[in-house]
Amino acid sequence: MTELGAYVERFETNSRSRALRGLAAMAIGAPIALFGIVLFLMAQESGVFGGEVFLGLVIGCGLGLMLMGGWLCWQAVGKQGETFTLYERGFVHTWRRSTTVVPWDTIEVVVDHTKSNILAKTLGGDVGCLVKLADGRKILINGFTEGAAMLTYDISEAVRRRPV
Repeated sequence: MTELGAYVERFETNSRSRALRGLAAMAIGAPIALFGIVLFLMAQESGVFGGEVFLGLVIGCGLGLMLMGGWLCWQAVGKQGETFTLYERGFVHTWRRSTTVVPWDTIEVVVDHTKSNILAKTLGGDVGCLVKLADGRKILINGFTEGAAMLTYDISEAVRRRPV
């Protein structure tokens, strides 16, 4: 990548960890949702009302964990082999058969989606950086990429320092 200058560093995404956490989220979410459904049906059968909001919350949390787990598993399969290679004047995003060369001047905006809570850290959202390109494409860097915090900092700084 001579047009991007000298090689700086390579960052690999851990698809195995993403898949394992997705499976764990589905394994935790399924019994929670099932428990909520059973309680709801028992309440309906006995004619007791008043806890529907709580039961809806329990069922919703379980289903939400299952959906998030499914999404993580889908990403683990779909983005297998994802890497970010940082150069002096840009970076290269590679996964499966797709390669995107991103010089700094083609980046429209860098949006920080980092969350600092235990659920975000567990599901890879402890680092979240959306790189929007001038041609409309988007590249997401998350906590499953080794060294993601440093990568997103380097990209943000390079975009901030570029001449306007």
